Amino acid sequence: MSQVFFFFGVVVSFGCGSVMADPSDWAEGTKEHNDGANREHYNQAASLRWAHFMGDWCDEEGIEQGEAAYAIAEVSDTDTLKPVRWDVTTLANEWDKGTHPNQGMFLRVVEGAGRTSFASRENTDKNLSPKLELTGENGTVILNAVADTFLTKSTFRCQGQSPELRVSAEAENLLVRFDFEQASDIGTITNATLLLHSPEQFGSASIGVFRCNQGDTDVSTSPVLGIAAKYENDRGIAKDPDVIFATGFEQADWESEWTQAGPDGKVDTVDPDTGFKGFIPLQGRALRSRIPKGGFTALNTLYKFDEQIGSEPEEIYFRYHLRLADDWNQTVQGGKLPGISGTYGRAGWGGRKSDGTDGWSARGLFQKTIPACNPLAGTTPVGFYCYHADMKGTYGSHWVWSQGYRGYLTTNRWYTIEQHCRLNTPGEKDGILRAWVDGHLAFEKTDMRFRMTDELKIEQIWMNLYHGGITASPHDQHIFIDNVVIAKKYIGPMATAP
Repeated sequence: MSQVFFFFGVVVSFGCGSVMADPSDWAEGTKEHNDGANREHYNQAASLRWAHFMGDWCDEEGIEQGEAAYAIAEVSDTDTLKPVRWDVTTLANEWDKGTHPNQGMFLRVVEGAGRTSFASRENTDKNLSPKLELTGENGTVILNAVADTFLTKSTFRCQGQSPELRVSAEAENLLVRFDFEQASDIGTITNATLLLHSPEQFGSASIGVFRCNQGDTDVSTSPVLGIAAKYENDRGIAKDPDVIFATGFEQADWESEWTQAGPDGKVDTVDPDTGFKGFIPLQGRALRSRIPKGGFTALNTLYKFDEQIGSEPEEIYFRYHLRLADDWNQTVQGGKLPGISGTYGRAGWGGRKSDGTDGWSARGLFQKTIPACNPLAGTTPVGFYCYHADMKGTYGSHWVWSQGYRGYLTTNRWYTIEQHCRLNTPGEKDGILRAWVDGHLAFEKTDMRFRMTDELKIEQIWMNLYHGGITASPHDQHIFIDNVVIAKKYIGPMATAP
């Protein structure tokens, strides 16, 4: 049975018999996808990285990557099936009292050079799966692990579906998580014992238990307000002295407001009464763009500053409202979203690598929709797809807007998306890229080098929707865009009537 989880205004569905999840949880991963925790990521599908290679933990003294284990068990090499127990009462009480969030247990070798194998919850013998025995003032309960995996230096592949778990010195770390809600009736915890079964040992080792410590702690719920706060429903915002352009796609010839609009047959406007693909209007009409089955380009509309206002800026804010239709589901590949660029038809897109003198771009991106059995299941990660002077490969850099888990979007909901670009001093690493979702900072990079010459400026706002890469969309998919504003200062969320 699926469950529903609310975080930061987003509704996420979790299936696979899982428990309520937190977006900062590490992902066990699924059989079909390489989407769980590995040596570099605590959630590969969401592009969420560990702060430290091979995982993040805190010790009993609260020190990040510290050495004071909550509990240590000695495992000798006898090549026999054996139970291994740790007294984790202190850690269990910290979680029970809310001192720290329950992000799971992190097991690592603290002494010795051996490798120890343990049975995972996927093992065919369920009697050997990880257990946590909790005793409280009202009784005892034995919990089964809700997720387990191990991290290994030898591969980027996720190991969450393996029938075994491994721990070895400097090469493999073990993660296991239990749902304390299942023990809510036992009262104050007086004893907690972690039990794992080891069928094989390859050398003796001391294995310590630490608490997992991954993820973002920035969960501020107060949006940052800007120019738009002065204009209820954006009415009159176009006349603000710091606004360069604003449109709500209300006029029949909306294309005339842009330098270029299209492509034909894939872009139009939709009225409030259509009911199309879960559409509910933000305000009046909205732009509708369709990625057709077997297609790639769905939106390629430009606002060129030199043609529209007679000059090209070096700093700009670009805000639009985005709604993913109910047929939106990226199963094979990600793609491009609206953004800011200065390609000049020379470089900065389509494999035309930037060198700092010929062009650059910072379009938005979307990644594949995150599959079920993931803490962020059903959401689509969005971010920047950037061609810049320091890019390493032929194609642009991918940066998901992961701060506060803001850049993970669901269907059938309007989001306020804002991007800020300030070009660097030519040759210096002082350029800025920022992004906000619903007025919350979701990404910030302040060491950008877009250019080596002042001949490159901000040429255009690039309203783009492209599936790929090189893989066409397997089915029709739609997005809606409304209330676009381009300004010299931060714009922020639209003000609505109280």
